Amino acid sequence: MTSLLDVLVRATLRLTHAALPGMVQRGRGNVINVSSVAGWVPMGTYAAAKSWVTVFTEGLGADLSGTGVTATAVCPGFTHTEFHERADMDVALIPEWAWLDARRVARDGLRDARSGHAVSVPSKRYGSLALVTQYAPRPLLRWAGNRVSQTRAARR
Repeated sequence: MTSLLDVLVRATLRLTHAALPGMVQRGRGNVINVSSVAGWVPMGTYAAAKSWVTVFTEGLGADLSGTGVTATAVCPGFTHTEFHERADMDVALIPEWAWLDARRVARDGLRDARSGHAVSVPSKRYGSLALVTQYAPRPLLRWAGNRVSQTRAARR
């Protein structure tokens, strides 16, 4: 777990703060941090780390107001990359319609960053999920997260 948090949280924090001084000095730039819709549902360490990335980026954007620098958290859902294979995750039950194209995620994230959006959610289906999770009761989200965790544990 420590290495997961080192990559998802510590590296995001350190790299962001390493890049910021030059951007602020120039009076322009975009910080784009990759988060995930997983950060909106309580489902363990990965989701918690992604939640941190989103909240950190939103707060950073507010802190940067008036500097000419923006901060955007890109929050995709399942995206076709090598991530799941490298993590040795079984994704066989995830339907094809749930997957996003990595190029589209990047394109949408860059567009939203240039527009000054604090959060970018590629695709209407994940945008709908974002809306639901913002207004759903926390006990319902915990129940959903537990169901996903139980399903994964049963498949191991």
